[in-house]
Amino acid sequence: METVICPKTAHEDFVKRSVAINRLFYRVGAVFGVVTQLFNMFRVLVLTNTKLGTLNNRIYFGFYLSFFLVCSAYLVIDRFAKLSVEAQYRLNFVLAGVALSWSVLFNLYDVYRADAIGYFTVTTIVFMFTGLCMYKPAFTLTCLGLCYAAFVLSLNLMYSSGEVINFTVTVLLCTLMYLVRFRHQCIELEQEKRILDVQRELTDVRRDFRMTVEQYRQSPERETSISFEWDIHGDWIRFSKEWKRYFTYPEEITNVREFLQSSQLLSEDHKQALLVCMENIKNGLPYQKHEFLLPVQTGENRWFEMYVVTQKNDRGEPFFGIGILSDVTEQKRRVDQLETEIQMDLFTGLLNKTSVEHYGERRLAELQDGEKMLMLILDMDDFKNINDRFGHPVGDYVLREIASLMRKHAPVGARIGRIGGDEFIALTVSRDETAFEGYADTLLRETAEIRWKGTDISSSCSIGIASVSSSGKTYAELYRKADQALYEAKNRGKGQRNSDGLRPE
Repeated sequence: METVICPKTAHEDFVKRSVAINRLFYRVGAVFGVVTQLFNMFRVLVLTNTKLGTLNNRIYFGFYLSFFLVCSAYLVIDRFAKLSVEAQYRLNFVLAGVALSWSVLFNLYDVYRADAIGYFTVTTIVFMFTGLCMYKPAFTLTCLGLCYAAFVLSLNLMYSSGEVINFTVTVLLCTLMYLVRFRHQCIELEQEKRILDVQRELTDVRRDFRMTVEQYRQSPERETSISFEWDIHGDWIRFSKEWKRYFTYPEEITNVREFLQSSQLLSEDHKQALLVCMENIKNGLPYQKHEFLLPVQTGENRWFEMYVVTQKNDRGEPFFGIGILSDVTEQKRRVDQLETEIQMDLFTGLLNKTSVEHYGERRLAELQDGEKMLMLILDMDDFKNINDRFGHPVGDYVLREIASLMRKHAPVGARIGRIGGDEFIALTVSRDETAFEGYADTLLRETAEIRWKGTDISSSCSIGIASVSSSGKTYAELYRKADQALYEAKNRGKGQRNSDGLRPE
């Protein structure tokens, strides 16, 4: 069952998530159990006339005492024992099984004793167990099955068929609710894993950029890397044979400083960087790293990374610069691609929420006098109706069309992103909000004109706009203003914009 519902989620990841979800609920539940069972024991011992004089009272007292001890033991272990995540998961496992078993037995006895046919509270326990706790299907479904069997088989003679059906429907609905929650948790874990994998790959690529010269010499990349040595006193530089794969210049160059100053190969900034590098070698700097964009003999520009170490003689004086010039064009392209993927909402091709927030916070801090940061939040009206009437493919089409419209009509320099299911955002910096209001009106008009294969699908949106002009304001404050403006637009009847946020501050 677990493999079918959630085939890729690792056990360790699920255990961590389960412990995080269950911990607060169990702690609060255990405290509640201790308090309620103390009251129940007090009620039996003090408030009843027979106290423990009857078998019935002794049985009830035994139920209360056992659950009180279980809850107390859990709180002590949870507070003082230094448990691993796996051990905490198993402890929660045990408490869940004991609590559910106790509830079933207590409720069975209560029904038989009081002849309370059709009235029992175990359905509340079942609902809490499936709706608030999170375990793997094998354990959860087994517990539900045993609970169901205990009531239906043990109380079959006391129940009418209607009551059995009602209880069966309740258990089935709880089972369905649990399976949906479990599937949702697995999807979230898988998405988090993919994000971590991308970030890890990005980190690995950047770490490779920091490899030392010695590591490069031992790696397969040395076949596409150019080693060189520069004689400080003779002022000549010699490259390895790989030099000819990229450049038409000779492998040995004399009067290096003069060659650099007159070369058309390098930009002025790169020339200055290399001249500073040469001075650093002369001054004995042990290690340097630089990047250059160089034209190669094929006519294209490629990125090269240069590592240089300074070699000294017996007197400790620098006399050689030895290094490697490596073609890192593909690595840089891969890093750029990964960074783009991390910043994008892959469904629409817009920026994701995190990227928009980072841009907004940075740009807000850079506002000049007279500049305003304008924010537009667009939210589809009754988008669920489109999905329900025409199907999710049409809903997906509408979202992509909205993304396309926002890109197409966006003011120059604006950042466009998707911040939720059918919610979009635009940010720009301007001295005049008129163009931004016109942008909003265009979006309102063209959203209403979206068609699916010629069919009017009644699409519309509401828009909230806000601005701030002080660098002392935060991105969160600007977002709250735009969101409030959107809320007011919705209340006014939808399909319109509210620009009340654009007031002088």
